[in-house]
Amino acid sequence: MRLLFIGSEYAGKHTLGLEVDKWWCSQTGQKFRPPPSFAFHDHFVLPHVVHAEGHEHHMAISEQQMLTLNPHLLEHYQRYQIFNKLTKGYVIMKDLFLMDWYYGDAVYAPMYYGYGKPGMYADRRNLARSLDAEVNEFYPDMVLVLVKASPDTIRDRMANKDKTPFPNRHVATYFKGEDAELVSGRFIEEFEKSLIPRKIEIDTTNVTVEESLSDFVRQMKPFITNDDFQRVLGHQALEMP
Repeated sequence: MRLLFIGSEYAGKHTLGLEVDKWWCSQTGQKFRPPPSFAFHDHFVLPHVVHAEGHEHHMAISEQQMLTLNPHLLEHYQRYQIFNKLTKGYVIMKDLFLMDWYYGDAVYAPMYYGYGKPGMYADRRNLARSLDAEVNEFYPDMVLVLVKASPDTIRDRMANKDKTPFPNRHVATYFKGEDAELVSGRFIEEFEKSLIPRKIEIDTTNVTVEESLSDFVRQMKPFITNDDFQRVLGHQALEMP
């Protein structure tokens, strides 16, 4: 199963993504491994752009230094991160769960990072459509999942971030609460313009995590590939007495 979750900070992508990962492991008989794992990637939104797997010893200082880099170097680094997930090692993986990936740059880079604006080098909106085409070629089963919440809900979660399941996920974030309407609208715009044909929308406003997961499973069923369906059936068969 290959999923690309997109949406504003505090919309609930990380939380829902982990629940989907747990659910899918239970369906296929895999052992759930909390991030850092090879399948789950939430390291594309600045400053949290250091993958934890194998980089734990320098993550804190590296992400702090990310805040001081010039926009040109940031653009270069982010381009590496984006294109890295189109290499063979990831393409052949049976499961891949990506948080924001290049959509994060399409929304946040022109607003906060100082690069990727329309007409600039590596215009991130144009790049997003080009990468959509790459995804359709290399990951033809990829499902785009828009996770959204009302701007007031996002601001409320931001104001009470110590009560969220992952308070460290937003430390030193560039995102500002007053931008919730604009950022949410931009992710919706990117979702609607996306060339990826398989799409799901999940609204986490005033619902539980369990309800969001149930909504995801309901919408995801038509997109489960034959290969993944066989993996589920194989696990169920092995569990039979």
